[in-house]
Amino acid sequence: MKSQDRADVIRAYEGYLRAFSDNDVAEIDTYIQYPLAYIGLDNVKLLDKFPIDPSDLKKIKGWEKSEAFEIDLVAAGENKAHLLLRNARRLRADGSLIEEASGFYAYTRTSAGWKIFAISDIVFPA
Repeated sequence: MKSQDRADVIRAYEGYLRAFSDNDVAEIDTYIQYPLAYIGLDNVKLLDKFPIDPSDLKKIKGWEKSEAFEIDLVAAGENKAHLLLRNARRLRADGSLIEEASGFYAYTRTSAGWKIFAISDIVFPA
């Protein structure tokens, strides 16, 4: 994969993170190739809409912001890429830790750019 393509995948992920943090589901959708495969604890679901409403997550958990993103584009071909997010920390407004999360994202190259077509996450409560 060319270095420009790698940079484009990272930029696509950063855009997705911004949209997630801003509670903008319509913007999140611009970074997703549906159907989206969500790999859960004991099953895989194909979804036609994003499975999480970030504003609900913020209300339920008291989540204010995230930090300490470790992003690694671990494998990339001409039309497919694998990206890992390690040890992101979700925090309350007072800075206290709610949980840490790691995720796997599979990307595909589309005519509209790089888009996520599969996600798996693991959450570690504080």
